[in-house]
Amino acid sequence: MRQLLTPDREWRQTHRAYESMRWTNAQRRLFDSPYRLTVAWGGNGQGKSKAAAELTRKALARQLYWQQPARIGETVILAGNTWSQLGSTLEYFWELIDPRWFKETLRFEGGRIQGQRLQVYDIIDGPARGGCLRCGTFRAENLAGPRAGVVVTDEPLPEDVHNELWPRLFGRGGRMYQNFTPAPSSKDTSDAKLDYLWDMVDNPELPWAGEIQTPLTLDAVTPRGGLLEVPWATQLEIDQFESGLSAVVRDCRMGRTRRKKSNTAYYSAWGAHLLTPTPPLWFGQAMSRPVADQRANPVRVGIGIDHGSKPGAQRAILAMVFGFGLNARVWIADEYAGDGRTDSEQDAAGILAMLERQGIALEDVDQWVGDRAHGGDWRGGKKSNFRLQQAIAEAIGISTQSRGWKSRLPKNLQRIHTPAKKDKSVYEGADIIHRLMLRGPEWYAVSQRCTQLDRDHTDWQGGSREPAKDGCDGERYIVVPMVEGRRY
Repeated sequence: MRQLLTPDREWRQTHRAYESMRWTNAQRRLFDSPYRLTVAWGGNGQGKSKAAAELTRKALARQLYWQQPARIGETVILAGNTWSQLGSTLEYFWELIDPRWFKETLRFEGGRIQGQRLQVYDIIDGPARGGCLRCGTFRAENLAGPRAGVVVTDEPLPEDVHNELWPRLFGRGGRMYQNFTPAPSSKDTSDAKLDYLWDMVDNPELPWAGEIQTPLTLDAVTPRGGLLEVPWATQLEIDQFESGLSAVVRDCRMGRTRRKKSNTAYYSAWGAHLLTPTPPLWFGQAMSRPVADQRANPVRVGIGIDHGSKPGAQRAILAMVFGFGLNARVWIADEYAGDGRTDSEQDAAGILAMLERQGIALEDVDQWVGDRAHGGDWRGGKKSNFRLQQAIAEAIGISTQSRGWKSRLPKNLQRIHTPAKKDKSVYEGADIIHRLMLRGPEWYAVSQRCTQLDRDHTDWQGGSREPAKDGCDGERYIVVPMVEGRRY
């Protein structure tokens, strides 16, 4: 008998046994939800991804209270907005189950279950035997068509995707669980995309649709049960997290409200105290160090560019960064804002003039980041990183008609990086800059010369089409990767 127990013991030493897992009150409310359509929303950092993973495991094993134990084999759809977001839920799921549920070739690696091309996994052993797990993003083809007993998502479904998946539950008594924080998305910053959900859960004539709201509190991060209940975050950490959020999304990310604030600047920490006529003290101290020390721990220089064909939309931000991560210090030294509708030659001249004002040679710029190509409009105004490189080359006397002209540019200008854009990346980057602002002028400061960026910080309310976003984007493109110590 002891020999028969050995394989299970070995597995439990390398995986978390789900029987011993303890859950918060909020997670248990999700597992015990009485609704056919459950909209579970709340603050960040409450373990929603882990709860979605456990919900998926329970559904596959037919351990949710409403499932029929006698029925063999459940089909569960686990969906996310992107594979990178879904990866954290899948990682938790893989820790919670016995991998022997699936065929031996399957494994979790690189944010996905690897071992077969199609993200549809038959379960061949264990309590979920005969079931099927279907994974995909909201636009994945394998989410459309098959019937399912349960749908679990770690982000709110777009209305058209919801309308595609809801019929898959018909005839099976199935249920859908949408689990998320109602924070704005870079693809659609409006709240209207979730109105279809709120309309259903608020409709008294639809008792089968309901919401579970969980504000970020100490109770929401405290697993219950056992001899000692220890939260995975302290009240101080919760307070610090809240203080670092923009006023626009603070109540959303804390789980207190469904909708972001309107008529409020996203950079609520921005103010005149962050505008300085001269470089901050740390910059002078860093530049006065011995040459060897400067080489080992340099002040890095970068330019972020936001392309635009509309008058005044072309922007470039000159940033200087010392240190990385939480220890990073940022100085926005200068800006270029296109005067009216500009072409690439005018933009190149403006950027070169900006560098000359600051006494910086073109060769001393460590990193360039420019927006994706802009097709302009019927009046023209095409912009791209390549066009800008050509214009700078011509301005400094390099003929772009000659072969290999790009190799004659300064090394770091030979490639202008394009920012990686994903869902919510706008706000993730903006939150990094906002937290820097909160630390004060010794950590984040902007030259008084940057009058347009000052107005952008004051006016931008988080919308994707606001003119004030142009300068904020140019700043974000360069500050965020330099603070994080990476290149695109």
